Amino acid sequence: MLLSIATATAYGLGVQSAPAEPAASAPATNPVINLTPAQISERARAYIVHIGVDPDSENGQIMIAWFTRIVQNPDYMARLRSMRGRSAVGEDMMLPPAERLRFLRLLKDIAGESKNGCEMSKLTGGDLATLAKTSSPKMLRSTFELLDLVGERHGASSGDDEHYTVAELLEVNARMDAIDVPPWLAKQDKPNTCALVKFAVDTLDKLPEPEQRRATYELFKLIADGKSASETVLADPGAYLDEVFDERRLPDAIRSQLPPDGSRPLPYARLIVDGEWVNKTTPKDSGPYVDTYVNRRNNGVVVELMTTKDASGNTNWSSFDMGYGLADLLNQNIRAPRYASMLRTLKESSAIALANEPLTEGKRVEIAVPQPSSHGQLTRRCDIGKTEPASTIFGTLTGNAVNLDCSEVRKDGTTVRVRSVWLADYRIELSKTIDDEDGRTDVIIKNVTIVTP
Repeated sequence: MLLSIATATAYGLGVQSAPAEPAASAPATNPVINLTPAQISERARAYIVHIGVDPDSENGQIMIAWFTRIVQNPDYMARLRSMRGRSAVGEDMMLPPAERLRFLRLLKDIAGESKNGCEMSKLTGGDLATLAKTSSPKMLRSTFELLDLVGERHGASSGDDEHYTVAELLEVNARMDAIDVPPWLAKQDKPNTCALVKFAVDTLDKLPEPEQRRATYELFKLIADGKSASETVLADPGAYLDEVFDERRLPDAIRSQLPPDGSRPLPYARLIVDGEWVNKTTPKDSGPYVDTYVNRRNNGVVVELMTTKDASGNTNWSSFDMGYGLADLLNQNIRAPRYASMLRTLKESSAIALANEPLTEGKRVEIAVPQPSSHGQLTRRCDIGKTEPASTIFGTLTGNAVNLDCSEVRKDGTTVRVRSVWLADYRIELSKTIDDEDGRTDVIIKNVTIVTP
């Protein structure tokens, strides 16, 4: 939008067209627009008067100087024209890290000049006359500096070969999400845009490397093409499951405790559960889901992908997990449009030993959960109940189902309770009811599909 203002203004100066050949008799003029700097300044002055700005005011002088300078730069003008009506950070440009920070700091400066309400709205409104008449000189200078920054870089290489995995970008997003918003900002129903901009830039400024570089890269990528790392994953969650949820990501102390490949054969390559959550207390939590379990190496490790879809049929939430028995080894949640939890990893090798113990009725086990947990919980406690045929859970399932009553105590003292069954033939756990802050959710299994190796 800022670039649209600049381009429209340059057009208003009457310098948008160029003669086919430069005028040989006028060496002091710009070879493209065929105007001397004095002539350009005079046209700029006339244009500023036309839009109702005093050309002798400080803001008028800032505008005249800026217009005179950029119109004499044909490459800059061409870039402005090419960006007309496009995002300030186009798909073919990514600023280098230092310039990304400069861009954001300029936005903060503009936001900081707010007097009555948020003056950022002037930029989104696209009204140059209003901007020139009501902005402080500092705000106007910052606006033109921002225009210079993106205009000069448009179409150019960042000069820095930056390549980040989706997992790395999700991690920095999760770290940003974990930062507490100050109470004075959080309590506002509709936070002031300028206040949000200042808080966000201050937060980015304080991030250490490499998080800062990744965070600004993700932000600019989002501005350019509208797709966050979370949206990239949700577009193909299976690909992310294959890339990230692999035993090779586990700490050596955990991975070394797992059985060798082929030692724990299972009767499926994939097991797909189509189910539905029903929550009468919080109806918005109700709806269908698909839970896919993947057996890659017949070593007892099963990876799980649970997804839900929005009204348009697009995946809007995914839960990723890697489990061995009752032990969760690796997990993460991702939600549209831009939320991701930290990738949580099991740190306690003792959990593997507990997962190898038989599930005896009446026994209680307390097993470590991956860290950093979402709500500060450290362990999961499970009481082992009666064994029943797995066919009572769903007709086509074989073997036994061991009833479990498990709970996790969060840092704030609240408890999440899940009643589930352990399916011995498949080495997976299926939930039956979930009790949390949203009330009770009943889990209804609609279908089970088994894909053999």
